[in-house]
Amino acid sequence: MKAIKYNVWVIFIGCPLLILFASNWLATAAAWVLALILVAHLVEFIAKREVLAKAPGGMGHHFVQTMIYGLFHWRPLEEAQKADH
Repeated sequence: MKAIKYNVWVIFIGCPLLILFASNWLATAAAWVLALILVAHLVEFIAKREVLAKAPGGMGHHFVQTMIYGLFHWRPLEEAQKADH
């Protein structure tokens, strides 16, 4: 799963670069992609708040990790909690 997390950074670095240096539709598309990803990750954080609260670590840490990695952060935590039951 670590390789997938590295690929997420391509989006989070690429989109702002496109917004700053591209023009026309490409910059607009990058802005929409970035905004949609951030909104989706915020919804994930709210929806999986219970799973994150049960996991080790603070909620601030889980918020940042979910905003960056989304399901690649909370899904392993959720699977580990299910395995414990």
